[in-house]
Amino acid sequence: MNTLIKAALIISTVFLAACGPSKEDLARLELLSQEQARIAAEQAQKAAHERKKRMNSRLMNADKHWQTKAYLTEQNVQNLFSSQDKRFAGLATRDDLKQQDTYYINYPLQAARYQYKKGFHPFNIVGIRSLPNSGPYSDLFPDEAADYAPGHSAKSVVEFTLHQDSEKNRLGQEVLMKNGHRWVATVLNFKNYPALKSMNRNWQWIPGVFEDIKWQAAPETTHAQTENRALEVQLGLRFCTLADRCYSTINYQGHQTHAVRAEVISIYVGNRETGKILAKFVREEE
Repeated sequence: MNTLIKAALIISTVFLAACGPSKEDLARLELLSQEQARIAAEQAQKAAHERKKRMNSRLMNADKHWQTKAYLTEQNVQNLFSSQDKRFAGLATRDDLKQQDTYYINYPLQAARYQYKKGFHPFNIVGIRSLPNSGPYSDLFPDEAADYAPGHSAKSVVEFTLHQDSEKNRLGQEVLMKNGHRWVATVLNFKNYPALKSMNRNWQWIPGVFEDIKWQAAPETTHAQTENRALEVQLGLRFCTLADRCYSTINYQGHQTHAVRAEVISIYVGNRETGKILAKFVREEE
């Protein structure tokens, strides 16, 4: 319908230019223009409705998992990597992770020093590693423009630990085992690109590798939430599970790292002790 109207407008314009417009021709052209505007408005309204419906569904799902704490398990990780990692091949169950579903995992949120001159509190997500470009994961995040455009580098990537070979140190703390394996999810760096819609204006992502997110609030407000060290980040991920294009294995500081490409669907920041959610971020696109 839209294509036919455009074609009619072009034909009418050419005709009018050759013969001169009559009142009837001008009226017809105006009607066609109005019809095209009406159709465009309807399509935009429909897209906005679908986007809002999609976001609400994702937020409701994230709310549910925050309450139930139904997070990704070691068995889930084994199932996710069973097609790539021989160590998991015999351990996988029939409960395969579906590519269209969202799975949740939580990470501690560590507070840095309050920035009194700037009026915000920065935080680091424990278990995240920010890469300035997709370098080691270029096969998962191909960027042809980076090969030939002067001054252009491949897009930044964030790596989240899903599971790792661990052992206890002298203090009884769980640490990464020497020469141990790591299993991670890799996503395009949502801190640098507008992939997520923020539902709270006073929480903003910090580009770079040293700090992740900042809370623009008075120090007495932020300290009330950070004093018990109970802040967490809940991450909703959608995994790419195609065996021939969604997985990669690299060596990171002597540790074999098995990676799967993923998309971030939602991120919650909250206080696990009180159950209060402080910030919400959600993906708008499909």
